[in-house]
Amino acid sequence: MTQLIPKVKGTRDFYPEDWAYQKWLCEKFIGVGDLFGYREYESSILEYIALYLGKSSEEIVAQQTFTLSDRDGKQLVMRPELTPTLARMVAQKEGELTFPIRWQSYGRFFRYERPQRGRGRSFFQWNIDALGSDSHLADAEMIAIACTLFNHLGLGPEHATIRVNDREGLEGLIAKKLALSPADIRPVFAAIDRIDKMPEEKFRAYLTDDLGLSAGQVDALYDLLHTADLGFSPWLARVFEHLDKSGVIAFVELDLKIVRGFDYYTRTVFEAWAKTSLRRALFGGGRYDNLTRQVGGKRQIPGVGFAVGDMAITELLKEIDAYPQIEPPGACVFVTVFSEDLLAQSSAFAESLRRGGIATELHLTPGQRLDRQFRHADRQNIPFAAVIGPDEAAAKTIVLKDLENRAQRVFSQSDLSAIKTALKNGISKT
Repeated sequence: MTQLIPKVKGTRDFYPEDWAYQKWLCEKFIGVGDLFGYREYESSILEYIALYLGKSSEEIVAQQTFTLSDRDGKQLVMRPELTPTLARMVAQKEGELTFPIRWQSYGRFFRYERPQRGRGRSFFQWNIDALGSDSHLADAEMIAIACTLFNHLGLGPEHATIRVNDREGLEGLIAKKLALSPADIRPVFAAIDRIDKMPEEKFRAYLTDDLGLSAGQVDALYDLLHTADLGFSPWLARVFEHLDKSGVIAFVELDLKIVRGFDYYTRTVFEAWAKTSLRRALFGGGRYDNLTRQVGGKRQIPGVGFAVGDMAITELLKEIDAYPQIEPPGACVFVTVFSEDLLAQSSAFAESLRRGGIATELHLTPGQRLDRQFRHADRQNIPFAAVIGPDEAAAKTIVLKDLENRAQRVFSQSDLSAIKTALKNGISKT
């Protein structure tokens, strides 16, 4: 007996019910972007690995990319994130675009990491970015979009929060308080990015044993990470002021421990975190002002954006019982086939319904008992069945049956208007 080949580890199959949810989630994401004037785009799933070297997280490039070689031996990756790709696309047409641009995209991404709850090796992700503005208002708008997404998904401040920081401001604060050079601060940032994943003792030991910080410097770092206020960053203070005026400040909090793992972030960074027992990051983003130059652009184009994967946000919706039960779209009418000699007329009627814009399924086993045909339609959640027996064929009529309440009516096969009205309003037993 042939052994069943399993699906690839960390990937998912989407059966109709699962795909209906996926499309619903995509529409929620894109709908929020539409409200703020963001236009959809798409990009290649394959990129040269050089696009990510030195521009993305070292961990992603070295450990989490799916790599392959083309026939010329050039190394390619299946896109693990979209920001470098977006920067490449903008840099390639920077002389033709009108800035600032507001773009959004929803598609598949791939990372070779350990599959776990809310994380897989193949996932969908919504990316939304504004490029061409160096104003704090662009950063505030991006965070407001994230808050609006929460509202549209039925999530409140009790379910999730957005933690915000200023990398540039934090770098200046650390340089002043710890007397560190910019080169020494970079590995400290990498450590801060993992602070929530390790006990305090282990974090302190890493700073002293691996990075060479003194006990006094570690104490100073710990103190400023947990006690600083908006006074350290006039830029972030303006962002928060605008968020307050926008009415979304209840979702937002200052957190100097948020630095993000991507090296291309330059200023504002933020992460959305679940406040339920899920207790994990949902998505993140920030400002990147140098990336287009890094991918070969002729001029510096400031940008800010964020990306939301589908898996973590889905886990949160399930946890708070907000996961929607969505029936996948299917046929509205099931056209039975009374017998082999009436197949042509049944098939012609099914085609006339489709030309009228009515989703219609034609039975594929002529002559099967009608009760079995009705049962099949019912199992497929098709609400109506049409019957053309010998009498109906002679009179050019059909019997339209409501499979929920078993009511039925006779219609002329050519009277699509009356049939559509019945499909919309239902058939009464009276």
